[in-house]
Amino acid sequence: MSGAGSDRLVTYWFSAGLIVVGVAVMLRPFDEVSAVARLIGSGLLLLGVDFCVRATSSERSRAIFFVNGATWAGIGVGTIVWPDPTVRALAVAVGVGLGFTGVLEIIDAIGRSRGGRLIPMLGGATSMLFGVTALAWPTVTTLVLSLVTGGRLIVAAAARLLRGRTGRSEQVASGPRSAARTVLGVLGLIVAIATAGLSIAINRAQPDDPGAFYATPEVLPGPPGTVIRSQVVSPFLDGAVARRVLYVTTGNDGRPTTSSGLVIVPEGPAPEGGRPVMAFTHGTVGIARRCSLSLLPGDVYGPSIPGLREFLDAGFVVAATDYAGLGSDATTGYLVGTSQAYSALDNVRAAISMPDTGAGPRFATFGESQGGQAALFTGQLADAYAPELDLVGVAAAAPATNLTALFQENVGTTFGDVLAAYALASWRDYYGVALDDIVDDQAIPVIDRIAEQCIQNEQQMLAVVPEAELLKIRFLETPPWDVEPWTTILAENTPGATNIDAPVLIAQGSVDPLVLPLVQQAFVDSWCANGQNVDYRIYDGVGHLDAGLASAPDVADWLQQLLDGSPPEPSCNAPDGSG
Repeated sequence: MSGAGSDRLVTYWFSAGLIVVGVAVMLRPFDEVSAVARLIGSGLLLLGVDFCVRATSSERSRAIFFVNGATWAGIGVGTIVWPDPTVRALAVAVGVGLGFTGVLEIIDAIGRSRGGRLIPMLGGATSMLFGVTALAWPTVTTLVLSLVTGGRLIVAAAARLLRGRTGRSEQVASGPRSAARTVLGVLGLIVAIATAGLSIAINRAQPDDPGAFYATPEVLPGPPGTVIRSQVVSPFLDGAVARRVLYVTTGNDGRPTTSSGLVIVPEGPAPEGGRPVMAFTHGTVGIARRCSLSLLPGDVYGPSIPGLREFLDAGFVVAATDYAGLGSDATTGYLVGTSQAYSALDNVRAAISMPDTGAGPRFATFGESQGGQAALFTGQLADAYAPELDLVGVAAAAPATNLTALFQENVGTTFGDVLAAYALASWRDYYGVALDDIVDDQAIPVIDRIAEQCIQNEQQMLAVVPEAELLKIRFLETPPWDVEPWTTILAENTPGATNIDAPVLIAQGSVDPLVLPLVQQAFVDSWCANGQNVDYRIYDGVGHLDAGLASAPDVADWLQQLLDGSPPEPSCNAPDGSG
């Protein structure tokens, strides 16, 4: 066989090998980390051998090709024999390798003649940016690594085929094959820039960890509702003064712990008898400490509270709890009715105790989604937990009422899996139960990584998508609604077991894909049948995320009527006229 024929044979074999391994890596990101690592390692080893083969036929770039080849071969072998690799460590190895070899490719390009610089320069820049993506992606997963590594291998194979034979890169490129290589290099660079930019943007979107303000003191200064510390939040909305507060509340073991939130006071003198307090309970933003909404700048968080302007104009002091564990170092009780209710009620107590709020004992509560469930439990527990307070009314927008139905309908969807991961991770810690009896072992690390991420905005939601996609492959082995203690946990945190001694308004979007209107209607019918006074309102064309904003003006009007002593007629009445 001639030398040219031998070169072509080597090209085809290496290209085929790189493509096969690259495709395999991209198609199997959901295996165990060790299996993915071995597959990635095999591809990197092959890439290293390819560089070394190129070095044997390259006079000018021989040293750089050998170093590149040795680097990838070393990382490949190390990854294959690594006994127990972690995703983050694997990302560092791949990211550093991509970055280092990218620098070498750029150095090689600089030393070439003017006509031969472009293509290797594009390749080096692409490698470096893919390295940045592997290192900087905030919730790096085997999916991200598989796509980055598999893509790099396939690009290497395509470049080798377009060179036509080993050693062709030594020549100044020309003709259709050169144009194809240039187009390939430009497309690879565009993809690399896009993914690196997305990674950086998502990483920057995650909030900082809570500072010293949120730290629990060694000795708590008083009973639940006692303010530990407060600070003015500025800038905020015009016509209001907001303070960030850390206060005492009740933990999952019945012992005192801490929660945080905001207390927002309208400007002007308080009326005789004091201002009423609005206990606002927010929707799902995450379960990690850094997901605390009071950490956000006031001019960002304030306008996001549905109806805030209406409530302030009506004279309410707004007590917006973070919930224990968001901000504070308590154990987070996501969708745990008692924990959320205690945090809300103690935030009301904190607001009343603070000087210059002018707050009196009358209060109402309003929340959306998770916060809707929290508002309902706040109403149910108010008399027993905070009997000194006077509950006027409870409003809930798209509340999570039937938790079993919520998970049955939504597990398997991207956002539904995120919510389920939050709930399972939180309940494991709050109730001290194990996940391995209902969750696939390989899904538990994914759940843990999702639990560290916030979803306060669209960028943060995008960050958890790769993890959520992994849960579509492996997640629940046994549905939690079928086995104990999970069935009891779900039942205990479904509102409506007891009635509220105040009017209730439930707002529901007609096209809500998460909290289904039929499920909500069944809950309202059941609670009404048990004697609860409920005003049920359906908002046409409104989905889940907009239910709070759509209903807030009506909630403000409804509460004003209650405060004025002229409550509107509810959708259903208690048979004995109570409620």
